[in-house]
Amino acid sequence: MNFSINCHYLFKSLKSIYSVINPNHHISILTCLILNVKNNMLKIKASDSEISIKTTLKVFSKQKGKVAVPAKLLMDILKHIPEQQLKIKTINFNQIRIITLKGNYDISLLNHELFPKYKKIKRTQVCVLNKKTIINIIDNTLFAVGNDDLRPVINGVCFEIKKKKGIFIATNNKILAKYSLNSIKTKAEMKFIIPKKTLLVLKQSFNKKTNRIKIKYNKYNTFFIFNNKVVITSLIKGSFPNYNQIIPLYNKKLIIAIQELKDSIQRINLFSNQIENKINFSLSKNKSIIYAENKDSSHKGYEELVCKYFGENLEISFKYKDLIEVLYNLKCEEIEIKLQERYSPALIRPISSLETEKIFRLIVPLS
Repeated sequence: MNFSINCHYLFKSLKSIYSVINPNHHISILTCLILNVKNNMLKIKASDSEISIKTTLKVFSKQKGKVAVPAKLLMDILKHIPEQQLKIKTINFNQIRIITLKGNYDISLLNHELFPKYKKIKRTQVCVLNKKTIINIIDNTLFAVGNDDLRPVINGVCFEIKKKKGIFIATNNKILAKYSLNSIKTKAEMKFIIPKKTLLVLKQSFNKKTNRIKIKYNKYNTFFIFNNKVVITSLIKGSFPNYNQIIPLYNKKLIIAIQELKDSIQRINLFSNQIENKINFSLSKNKSIIYAENKDSSHKGYEELVCKYFGENLEISFKYKDLIEVLYNLKCEEIEIKLQERYSPALIRPISSLETEKIFRLIVPLS
């Protein structure tokens, strides 16, 4: 291996894929970056065994080669080198040398053959989405993803694309978020569960030049292809819960300005027991209030809600954290909350004029 490249260009490119690496991973090869030079192109890979990122850069190369370089050490060196043209070459079978204007730096290598390999893409379904759509999917679902070792199927976002429509769902068993689109330009049919970390890495990998993302899916992996990058992820195996089974027939409805509700929740939570964080609602056609109390300190607080309520009187309580999460990132002025009984899940959706997307969220009340 023998090539030259601008220091800042290399550092910036490595930084965009470094987030997938765990420097303390117990498998040494997964703390490395794979550098592969051939025909004036540098291909770089990073992986944590479940997620891999590949990027390709133009370089001036004199000799091809492939090496596994400790990622953190390489990043730390590049971070502190002033902008200049670097030369990087192998000096024997287990070292590379970084040559700068003021000095040389030798780094020991690992065996690149130990790096995980993915099966070649065969019989794939293909879908193309733009960056804005992918970000909207992530923003409207990721906050509701679970963290349950016993039920791994809820530890990711379920993608279901069929007949130009897309449904994207996440749940942690306390709240559920569903984001639907009816404007996807594809004939592909695919359904898979993407881990939370993959979506975080994917969003961080986007830049100003990112426009369209090609999604290739087979039974082993999903590939997100954009710009000069490829993000490859293992899928979560299993069937996603049938959320339709827990949606009751609603007979009560509350309409309220979302910012006013958020502000009231924040203030009232100051008076709740900080272990329970219980927020109570007393709803009626004449007067609806939100209240909380801490019996240990005798603190109490309540506010009258400016809202429209339809249905019979109802007393219902929610955990503060669940309420805040279910209201997260709703870009609207008013929301509609559909209710049934005290212990039935409540359905929250924005009152919006957009016809191309639908958002609804479920929240399970406290018993």
